[in-house]
Amino acid sequence: MAKARRRTFSLLEIMVVIAIIGALVGMAAINFTSQAEEANVKITKGSIKTVESALKMYKLQRGSYPSSDEGLEILHSEKFLEAKPLDAWNNPLQYQYPGSREYDYDIWSLGADNMDGGEGNNADIFNGEEDRT
Repeated sequence: MAKARRRTFSLLEIMVVIAIIGALVGMAAINFTSQAEEANVKITKGSIKTVESALKMYKLQRGSYPSSDEGLEILHSEKFLEAKPLDAWNNPLQYQYPGSREYDYDIWSLGADNMDGGEGNNADIFNGEEDRT
């Protein structure tokens, strides 16, 4: 009677399987990070649109937009907004009236790094920017 031969995995085979699993986990992490960054940009754009609506209501009731010195905080303190206007990174939205671009006012987020300028996830996000996702 022949003995049943037992097959075991070699160290090399185990290392190859671990490398494949590591590569798959790495690709999933990169995809998740990219989607999270896109979501933060969309959330911030939504916050800017909410502030724009509150500014329109403020102007209807008060006759003009708040000054740059009053800032967006007045929208919260006077109950035009339920919460302080923040971007997806929990930083305050910036505001300037009159606007320096083609709009009556400028509202913007300084991006993930909370600094002027930047690229990618750190880029500033302004009202009226519809093409950036």
